Amino acid sequence: MKSLLLIICFFSLTLALAQDIEWGPLEKVKGRVNDVLPVSGSTFFTTRWSGGALLGSLYMSRHANFTILNQEKVITKVSTGTATIQRIVSFNSQVIVFLSDKKDGVNTLFMQKYDDLCIPEGDAIELTSYAMPKGWNKSGYFNVLQSQNKKFFCAEYSIPGTRDEKERFGYKIMNEKFETVSEGEYESPYESRQSDITNRCLLNTGDYFMVAKVYNVNEKGRVKDLTSLEKVVLMQITPEGTQEFDLNFDDKHITDLTFSSDNSRLLTFTGLYGEGGRNSNRSTVSTNTKGIFYFQLDYSKKQILNEVFQEFEKDFITEGWTDRQKKKADKREARGKGAPTFYSYDFREDVTLADGSLIGMMEQYYVVVVSRTDPKTGTTTYTYYYYYNDVIAYKVSPEGKFDWVKKIQKNQVSTNDGGYFSSIAQYTTNDKLVVLFNDNLKNYDETGNFLYPEKGKDIVNASYRKKTNCVARVEIDLKTGEESRRTFFNRSEAEAIAVPKLFHTDYNNKEMLMVLRIGKKEKFGLLKF
Repeated sequence: MKSLLLIICFFSLTLALAQDIEWGPLEKVKGRVNDVLPVSGSTFFTTRWSGGALLGSLYMSRHANFTILNQEKVITKVSTGTATIQRIVSFNSQVIVFLSDKKDGVNTLFMQKYDDLCIPEGDAIELTSYAMPKGWNKSGYFNVLQSQNKKFFCAEYSIPGTRDEKERFGYKIMNEKFETVSEGEYESPYESRQSDITNRCLLNTGDYFMVAKVYNVNEKGRVKDLTSLEKVVLMQITPEGTQEFDLNFDDKHITDLTFSSDNSRLLTFTGLYGEGGRNSNRSTVSTNTKGIFYFQLDYSKKQILNEVFQEFEKDFITEGWTDRQKKKADKREARGKGAPTFYSYDFREDVTLADGSLIGMMEQYYVVVVSRTDPKTGTTTYTYYYYYNDVIAYKVSPEGKFDWVKKIQKNQVSTNDGGYFSSIAQYTTNDKLVVLFNDNLKNYDETGNFLYPEKGKDIVNASYRKKTNCVARVEIDLKTGEESRRTFFNRSEAEAIAVPKLFHTDYNNKEMLMVLRIGKKEKFGLLKF
């Protein structure tokens, strides 16, 4: 009787949690969805690859009430010949395909509009182009960015440098009426071999910024390693060239960051920092992560505001580690090889709340490649392991104080699939942060509550099998940082596996478009929050 009661409670609570999801049908489709371009609610576009890697094609589909109404092959024909697809975006409620083609020493970027039937509207429009240096084997690149409010997009490109000239860059920014608001070319202030552009951001105002890491070079003009970091620089790109602002601190250096802006050019930065800055006594910087930082920059005044650093405590770093992992770290520290630290974290999202608070989130991600050679044939095969593990979430108050920092434990690993079903989806309401990801039912009790592992024990890896797969739902109270975790739905109930990477959050309508897949079938859902 007790077991029956538990099961009834479990399904009642699961139904209560999932009742705000509107599900579409599970349908057999052609190809696997690789991107979702929302329009409104259950109306959206998807792109999918069908066929082999060499002979396959990219298709565009329009969905209404979750179901595919039209599906057409994405056309790659432009005035100069057959082009390469660079990016597909939804801009001003219309799907835009960006394509590039090289002909007669000129690299050209085109823009092709599509209608609601997935048919090209007219001919592809030439956006910008540049001449390739003669005899130069490097091809350069095109890149397309969108502003967060979807009112601007930027097409940028690189012109490879020659032996006597530096690499040059060009850009064109257009508004929602497809009018050019800014364009130009500029020369990089740093040699490409001594610098690395880590971030690009097109603000809601149409302003274009980059962040670059600049390294010291040896007598041969080469960068020794990451410990040779000299500085981190913010650059605004304008028709007149670049304007720089150093993002450096006395005894600390930035190892990774993300930034966004309001509509008044107040830039908000958050990220990871390490020891050893330009004004420290260290000859090199440490590659280890020390903690997280937050600051704001009034770019019009070139002034840093609300600068704050939060060091990770050892217990927080080792939270969720097994006894074996902790002993190994202790031995390494005893030998003078450094204290335990975080590594390989990528930023997933930073959200500014109505009161000016910031929610930051990053996820551990790395790839391991294993090669095996057959001694009889000499053939070498490669296996790619994709790891998506713990998530670190934190809140910064409007005054620049870290209110809380939380670690969400998870282990996800898959092979040769790019981690298609791994990673997270998230959204923020007025009072909570919600994180969704694939997990294993073995990490939960019969009522769906998370079983926090004993100290020194690890959680069970995420499963994608029918009997053990589930989607975890983690809620963090924005005021207190208190965490609750339980199952949201499982594979048996949904009849498919969630693809959190492709979930799309619409804050204007307070809904999340969800993507699920199993075999050659797909399913979509709309979560209201």
